[in-house]
Amino acid sequence: MTSWPHDLSKTAPAAAERTGTILKAALTAHGVTFLVVKPWRSLPGASLVTTAPGQPDVWIDAHSHTNGPAVSGYDVPLAGLFGISAVITDDFNTRHVHWDFTEAPAGITDPAAAADAMAADVAAHLHTYPSLTGAQWVTIASRPASRTEYREAVTVHGTWAHASSPTGYTTGPDLDTDRVWDAYQRRVADLTAETR
Repeated sequence: MTSWPHDLSKTAPAAAERTGTILKAALTAHGVTFLVVKPWRSLPGASLVTTAPGQPDVWIDAHSHTNGPAVSGYDVPLAGLFGISAVITDDFNTRHVHWDFTEAPAGITDPAAAADAMAADVAAHLHTYPSLTGAQWVTIASRPASRTEYREAVTVHGTWAHASSPTGYTTGPDLDTDRVWDAYQRRVADLTAETR
């Protein structure tokens, strides 16, 4: 029995007018390594996922709207292409590395240029985003009643901040430590107001 997520390699040929070949070529041109992964059987399409060591995975999908419902995955029809996205989901949160969507179906008229822009953003992100594995996080402030805490780590790439609580509130890691600190203070104020 195959375990999931499942590594795949089959991509429609370029003549099939689908996005898979274009996205793969753009990522390869920018030196980004990737796998084709289908995380759950129930999903209709697979995604491209980066494989940079020490980096959180970047999930890359194209979005197309043909005569039926909109479809997402890395290998979707070029006809109706309206978006390309690259997203990170890690222990901290979910955030976009690249987000290119148009208002109307078939709004992306140059898929190769759109794929190249996505690949450039992903490559730049992988180059500048440090691996925070092994970083020495120091708790700067905490609210023990809710176990909400604000932590910082000093790395060669600057000071990174992270605020979190076991109730699902999470932000970071982020170089904008003031923004993370403000978010932490707002969360503490909200929790204090809830207990009154």
